[in-house]
Amino acid sequence: MRGQSRTRLVTGIASGAGLSRRAAMLVVTLFAAVTAFAGVFSLPPRDRDEARFAQATAQMLESGDYIAIRFQDSERNKKPAGIYWMQAASVAALSDVETRDIWAYRVPSVIGVALAALFTFLAGARLYDVRTGLLAGLLLASAPVIIAEGGMAKTDGVLLAFVCLAQLAFAEIYARIQTGEKTGWRWPLTFWTAHGAGILIKGPIAPLISLLTGVGLATGAPRFKWITALKPLSGILILVLMVGPWAFAIWQATEGRFFADAVGGDMLGKVGDAQEGHVGPPGYHFALLWLLFWPAAALILTGVVNAWKERADWRARFLLSWLMPAWIVFEIAATKLPHYVMPLYPALAIIAAHSAVTVMQRSWAQKIGALIYAGVGLAAAAIIALPPIYFSDVSMLTTGFAAGGITAAATLFVSFLFWRGRGFEGGVAASLLAAAYAWALLALILPNLSQLAVSPRLSTALELADRHPLHDGLAPVALAGYSEPSAIFLLGTETMLGSGQQAAIRLTSGEASAAIVEAREREAFLGQLKGAHVASLAVIDGLNYSNGNDVSLTIYTLAP
Repeated sequence: MRGQSRTRLVTGIASGAGLSRRAAMLVVTLFAAVTAFAGVFSLPPRDRDEARFAQATAQMLESGDYIAIRFQDSERNKKPAGIYWMQAASVAALSDVETRDIWAYRVPSVIGVALAALFTFLAGARLYDVRTGLLAGLLLASAPVIIAEGGMAKTDGVLLAFVCLAQLAFAEIYARIQTGEKTGWRWPLTFWTAHGAGILIKGPIAPLISLLTGVGLATGAPRFKWITALKPLSGILILVLMVGPWAFAIWQATEGRFFADAVGGDMLGKVGDAQEGHVGPPGYHFALLWLLFWPAAALILTGVVNAWKERADWRARFLLSWLMPAWIVFEIAATKLPHYVMPLYPALAIIAAHSAVTVMQRSWAQKIGALIYAGVGLAAAAIIALPPIYFSDVSMLTTGFAAGGITAAATLFVSFLFWRGRGFEGGVAASLLAAAYAWALLALILPNLSQLAVSPRLSTALELADRHPLHDGLAPVALAGYSEPSAIFLLGTETMLGSGQQAAIRLTSGEASAAIVEAREREAFLGQLKGAHVASLAVIDGLNYSNGNDVSLTIYTLAP
């Protein structure tokens, strides 16, 4: 009987029929959570953003200061404190700050993308039907960029959840206006509460998405009735009550520097100038879309074409208004990173799912989509097969090639489904393939690329020698020529950065219990010892993937 139940569940998912609303909600949420957990426990802290967020959270827990955000001695005036609070709560509940378990810092992001998939399902089901919502939730949860951000201790996975919740409330209010139902208070309160939480996570991004959606909706009837239904005066009060206390506290703690840096430097600076080399021409996000939203690649063209044909329908108008104005803004902005358009993927997922459910027939858009999907999938097969050749030992070669071969074969099968017009079945199969691929890449291949794990190997070498500052009660270490945030997170907040000469002075004076010196700083380090005898504990060779440079790090301690 249990086997028959499982068979019916799998068949129901594949066909989209026979699943109740609650069953579909459960399927989407569990699928998203399981997919997002790929690599959460096995991958070390990733440079540079994730390690910076995690280290700032660790310092909150160490210092007990939950207002000012710091990375070592520097103020980190970029994002509000919301994500740090959530990560701190996760670490306090599940781990301990001294152990530096990066997985505990990632849990809020996993929960965020699982909720985002659930809210996408609810929006798709409200606008169209359960089948559309089910496929939309699966497509979103299995998008490579969503999986990547869901497994990192950063803002974007959690932000996505609040954007989806706000847009779900917006869609519900807009739908009730169209059908003449009373809008009530539940959904307006949900809308504004989601925005308050979104602001505390990543500033104005969530309100910006809804504002630009409203700009799009103003092109159709009713143009502005939804504004009154949102109850904006009450909404402003909610935002003030949610954001105001923190804003006042951070203003006092930093004497206004937080808002000068976060708004003037970080947010507005990204619009006019490409910060930290993150530059791209208009069309950057469109070019990456097919890779970052691989499971939906075969459905996007058909979906957008169909949505444009149906733009007189208020449902298509809402989704296009969510998608297009904000997409244009992100393409125009000077600073570009692949995950910036993530808050627009739920709309695209629903558009793609609706086309798969209703209008997938043999057309030029369908065939081009199937070919694009196949091309991306074959490239993904190469991506998973090749890294072990360069960054791991021989034992991983067979695993890499096997994973690549299975990915290629499965890709061709799913492409065939799309080519034949079986959009819904192809979409479900593409989602399952993307999830399996994520687990193979993030939980099996990448954790075994030892040449890339420089900071974790440093931490392990110190632990094996009973010289780890966090675990053995010793003075901090001095780093020379290597300053990646992951090393600071793993070795401790008091880790000292500087030149080879400074590392030698700190080691010989007893200020540092060990000196970790990169080859380029070794001569300066040895020259500053002035007769002091040192011993080499270990030599760590590898690739610093943040800048592409080979590194050779020697761990020195004072000789007896």
